Amino acid sequence: MKALLLAPLLATALLTRCRAPDGCAPVSTRCAGNVAQICNGDGNWQVLADCDAVSEHSSTAFTCTYVDEEGIAGHTCLPTTVDAGAVEGGVL
Repeated sequence: MKALLLAPLLATALLTRCRAPDGCAPVSTRCAGNVAQICNGDGNWQVLADCDAVSEHSSTAFTCTYVDEEGIAGHTCLPTTVDAGAVEGGVL
């Protein structure tokens, strides 16, 4: 009986693991709509932060944007009131 309960979980894990890589470079980031994504070690994109969900749980709107500050760069959720152009130059 336990085997019947565990079989769907095992199948899901194997199918997820066997998917073809997206071809991204590990640790690179991007915005996919309003979702910040990071490339995992298998070369697949995964959700880093859903900016719409962040907005729902805060008192302000957030948007996915690129940040380059003090040598640390990547995509993340920032309040829409922050000027992304200023952030990209390293000034927040």
